[in-house]
Amino acid sequence: MKINSAGARALLTDPSVAADIMARAERIAASARAKASPDDMVNEPFTAVESSTKGRAMARVVSSSPHGVRSQNKRNTLLKSIDAGR
Repeated sequence: MKINSAGARALLTDPSVAADIMARAERIAASARAKASPDDMVNEPFTAVESSTKGRAMARVVSSSPHGVRSQNKRNTLLKSIDAGR
């Protein structure tokens, strides 16, 4: 079996694939926000960030406030939320 490199590259950079990856990251971030304790800070504790490179579409879920960092350090919130991305 031989992999079609151009086809694989086209799939990794396809806009519909990028949209699906970002939707999954948004679901993970929403799940992590639901698991974080209430806080009156202005920023959300977790945010999905689109980060694409020349070769592939990517998304990350990051701690976007000190409250999110504390929640992640104390409760491992992002790891517990990963199933929401399925």
